[in-house]
Amino acid sequence: MTSGAISLCIPLLVILLAAYTKKIIPSLIIGILTGGIFLSKGNVINGTILAIEHLVNASASEESLYIIMFLYVFGAFGEIMKVSGGIKGFSKMADRYVKTEKGALTAIWAVSIFTFIDCCFHAISSGTIGKALNDKVNGNKYKLAHVVNVTSCLLIILIPFGTTYVGYIVGVIASSISRVDLTESAYGIYIKSIPFNFYPIVMLIMSISMIVFNFGFTKNVSTTNKKIQEETMHHGHEAHEQCEFEEKAPPRPFNLILPLILLIGLTFFLFWYTGKDYDSSFFSAIMNAEFEKSILVSGFITVVLTSVYYVFQKIPMREIESHFLSGGNEMVPPIIVLVLSWGLSSIVKDLGFIVFITNVVGNNIPTILIPAAIFLIGCAASYFMGSAWGTWALVMPIAVPLAVSTQLSVPLIVGAVLAGGSLGDNASPLGETAVLSATISEIPIMDHVKSQLPYSLTGVGISTVFFILTAIFA
Repeated sequence: MTSGAISLCIPLLVILLAAYTKKIIPSLIIGILTGGIFLSKGNVINGTILAIEHLVNASASEESLYIIMFLYVFGAFGEIMKVSGGIKGFSKMADRYVKTEKGALTAIWAVSIFTFIDCCFHAISSGTIGKALNDKVNGNKYKLAHVVNVTSCLLIILIPFGTTYVGYIVGVIASSISRVDLTESAYGIYIKSIPFNFYPIVMLIMSISMIVFNFGFTKNVSTTNKKIQEETMHHGHEAHEQCEFEEKAPPRPFNLILPLILLIGLTFFLFWYTGKDYDSSFFSAIMNAEFEKSILVSGFITVVLTSVYYVFQKIPMREIESHFLSGGNEMVPPIIVLVLSWGLSSIVKDLGFIVFITNVVGNNIPTILIPAAIFLIGCAASYFMGSAWGTWALVMPIAVPLAVSTQLSVPLIVGAVLAGGSLGDNASPLGETAVLSATISEIPIMDHVKSQLPYSLTGVGISTVFFILTAIFA
């Protein structure tokens, strides 16, 4: 087997291992070590050394360190806001206006404006508010779980600023485009890929239609399921344990609103400030901004000012420090996955991946089917792994070179990768968002997954058609 063929087999092996074992990090480590050994022509010791060298070199750039630090700071920021009383205050404020199920579900969309920084933070925050309002009007818990789920991962992936997703996605894209010598910024490609992220867009439209036209999820939870619900609440998933919180401050909605306004304002200001030397217009400045630096600085300043603001309200500094560390540490697994994916991309490039994709694979697959195929591969991988982030890290390094070699739109292929990966968090029983949504809504996890499966499959089917049509007419 040629080194080029091996360079394709290694990432495919990692995907299959991750899908089978449900463990992304060990699968990536095996892939990196295997690649290193092949690079050293079978010498295990030299191969291990080469693998570590690629890992270090791939993550030692200034841009990589900015992204790593940003992910930690943003995880900390989301956790700090949980002790502020902001969620409780927002819930009490909304309670005065909500009288129907439609109002309760609409409130989840409304609170998304202030809880979009992270899917876990959003699921906990919007779910807490939505459940209280939904119980008040005796609304359908399955529909509640669906709306919380969709507005978490699928909405947040489409927001190109101020979220933990942004830094991670840009990091994965940056690593992939560096292997094919594209000069366009990773952030610019991400912005252009958003209209092609069909699955989240379709599912969000379906969710809004369910609320407006009151259809779907006729089944509700009966009291006979109470024991199962309690077991789900306490034993559903480790992610829920990591995201539990107790608001210890009086209800203050502005403790949630003001930090988000500060974060958004600072982010856009720094985008403009770091890009204004390239072009005087606001939009062009943003597209040429020093993205990694801007999001880290805006996040850091927001965390500092928010902490000071909370201290003046007599929230103990030890609570803020504890939640800062807890939130940052929750981001360590994604950070490790990102760093390992950078190392794997570097190794497979040196094995001749780009040349192999260009000369062999790219010439034997009908071009119009490639975006749909990438999307469906991502759907399968993410469903069995239950991880959007892991899928993006594994599939993006394969997809971007394939797009370049076949002269397809890179933003279209990036959109296909992101769309496929998002299915895992949304529809898989192993997905963090699906588990949190079911747990908060007090329904069994598998019941939640089964109840929304017809809608998810419909979304996959519609998205597949869109990817084929876009490849034909683009």
